[in-house]
Amino acid sequence: MMMLKAKRVFFSAFLSLYDIKWITNYKLAKNKYFSFDSHTLEYYFHSYNNFGITERKIEIPIIKYYLDNGNYCNALEIGNVTNHYYDYFKASIQEKTVVDKYELAYGVINQDICKFDPGVKFDFTFSISTFEHMDSDRGKNPEYVKGASRLTSHAADNIRYVSNELLGNGGKFVLTAPLGYSLEWDQTLYSDDFEKCNFSAYKIFVYKRISELVWEQVEPSEGKGVRYNHPLRGANYLCIVEFDKNA
Repeated sequence: MMMLKAKRVFFSAFLSLYDIKWITNYKLAKNKYFSFDSHTLEYYFHSYNNFGITERKIEIPIIKYYLDNGNYCNALEIGNVTNHYYDYFKASIQEKTVVDKYELAYGVINQDICKFDPGVKFDFTFSISTFEHMDSDRGKNPEYVKGASRLTSHAADNIRYVSNELLGNGGKFVLTAPLGYSLEWDQTLYSDDFEKCNFSAYKIFVYKRISELVWEQVEPSEGKGVRYNHPLRGANYLCIVEFDKNA
């Protein structure tokens, strides 16, 4: 049995979605906001893939921040994520193409991003926790061949492909990825690969999970050598990389 100070009593075996949302809102009441690039954003909770208050809590509002402030007309999402949060994003995306190699869903193009050739360029490309899966994926990718990438990783090769083939001049590309999950991704982030991807500029942000509810921005160097599932379950550090391509 679970009891909260508000005198409301819950039996964990019989929690409804309404009860879950009530508990979560209660827990988040004192931790509603975080800072991103000097802007105050509200933490996000959703029953899909975020009940344990995962890194989605900051990834989703950060991507929405870019969409709401960029006036983009033609967006490309790599990895089918925002479709699961349609109500939250429906006013932020005018036109969106989604490419996901594996997930079968309506309107999703099932293709490896490095083979995607739409014949048009996008003014905004984004990806939420997808690029860390593009290499060995912690031994879960049977197609992975070590040393087969041109840059440090296949993820880095795909970032360069986005720049050269998919992002229009004047466009922006933003991706998020947990640190400590993929050795190949961590090595990529702290290499000079991004300098070889033909962007005019890029910025790296790193966030540390202070508790179940609180994430704080730290120096990018603090993300080196961190571990997944330690000390808290799941991602304890998250990176956001913003790439710009001049007109």
